[in-house]
Amino acid sequence: MKLKLIIVFCLSVFSVSSQELTQNSASVDFKIKNMGFNVDGFFSDVKIATNFKSNDLENSYIKGVINVTSIDTDIKKRDKHLLTADYFEAETFPFIKLSSKKIERKASNKYLLTASLTIKKTTKTIVIPLEIIESANSIAIKSSFSINRLDYEVGTSSWVLSDIVKIQINYTGNK
Repeated sequence: MKLKLIIVFCLSVFSVSSQELTQNSASVDFKIKNMGFNVDGFFSDVKIATNFKSNDLENSYIKGVINVTSIDTDIKKRDKHLLTADYFEAETFPFIKLSSKKIERKASNKYLLTASLTIKKTTKTIVIPLEIIESANSIAIKSSFSINRLDYEVGTSSWVLSDIVKIQINYTGNK
């Protein structure tokens, strides 16, 4: 039953219109300091949908869904702990979601994305920089930004674990 609900949810979120781009690849990498050392990780199950058109920003959108259980920090025991109620509470909140509200051009290939970011039960509006390169047949989107994990109740305040998580998103798609 859960699988059916997940499939229905994914199909409704990513129903393809004639203008939507076909995803080739998407990645979300992150970095956080733990005991003064960088811990690198990524999510392997990332879906991004967009109909981005630089000449029609008002009607353009970017949406993303990350399956939290796809987290990989190269230490399976740590990954398993991150999925518990101590951090992501993946059984209750299996997805991280991003949905654009507004896209603004700042320079030639530079944009600002205002979006809703939902992690666990918390949704906040964030503004993140984007670099977008379009060609006749494809699009590439890159973004680097930081969030405070405590804003989304991911873990608790700690002397050893940084509150700030650095995030890198890369996406390529065919038009």
